[in-house]
Amino acid sequence: MEPRSRNTLTMPAGSVLGVIAIALAVAALFNSEAIVRAGESMQPGHTRDAVLSVGRPLDDVTGAIGLHLPREGFDLAFGQESKTAEGTELERGSTAILRANRRKRRAQGFAQPTVQDEVDVFVTGDSQAQFVGEALTDLLPSDLFDVSVVARNATGLTNPEFFNWEINAQQEIAARKPDAVVMVMGGNDGFNVLSQGRRYGPDDPQWQLEYARRAAVVMRELGSDGKHPVYWVPPPTARDPEFNGIYAIQNKAVEQAALAVPGARYVDIYDTINRGRYSDELKIDGRRVLARQSDGVHFSREGAVVPARLILRAMAKDYRVLGQEEDATP
Repeated sequence: MEPRSRNTLTMPAGSVLGVIAIALAVAALFNSEAIVRAGESMQPGHTRDAVLSVGRPLDDVTGAIGLHLPREGFDLAFGQESKTAEGTELERGSTAILRANRRKRRAQGFAQPTVQDEVDVFVTGDSQAQFVGEALTDLLPSDLFDVSVVARNATGLTNPEFFNWEINAQQEIAARKPDAVVMVMGGNDGFNVLSQGRRYGPDDPQWQLEYARRAAVVMRELGSDGKHPVYWVPPPTARDPEFNGIYAIQNKAVEQAALAVPGARYVDIYDTINRGRYSDELKIDGRRVLARQSDGVHFSREGAVVPARLILRAMAKDYRVLGQEEDATP
């Protein structure tokens, strides 16, 4: 008997495109609200008009027949809480949160770790948080610090219509109850922001003020209003000049926010690493390593030890057991 020939599973290119189109259409039907919110956040113009001309009628229809209910049901079944909402302080709050706080001026003390009572450290943020969090886990004494890392890829503060960090912070802190939080955030934050009815780009001073305000809101939530420290780590230098400029502005904004929020600490990895000059390679422990990934923003697994050491240095000011680390920063 001749061996049975194996059928090759193939699909014409046109059919593949058709499947993709159907999948996108189904996704739009079950999450039409996100399309509307995204459109409303855009600047006035043809693109915004086109998105809303499709999104609003679609949302009316899907809402009327309840197509949003299966998605919400699955979210509840799998314990996935909504990460968006309307009218949050992150979107429409006041810059009063940036005023000097009297509690901030006083020396803040936090419970010190013991073998019987470890400090639970929660590392979160965008995709940069993953390798940095893993490196920090290796650096912290495992018998005194218990570290968990949750990176929320492709998120930021300038696009709360898709992911609202104020809401996520409230949910995470309520569920995890950490003793300290490390926030590695900012690589995706180059979008225009809406403030008092007007939109501002990163080159406008109002953008920096609004970013500082949003950072302060999330800092307050992550730190439970000063009950535990929050080490906020904005982006490092970037290879691309445009990104590099935006990240410089972000660092100034986060520094401003941290001065006003009790328990918040600004961790500078922008001006500190390689004296603020971008380089693919860094000298770490006597040898040169490829410290950045190909995008010129993210740290490599080996390179992530550099920002992790700077975070450790900041934590040592609050946790005496860590001591004052030697300056091993390239």
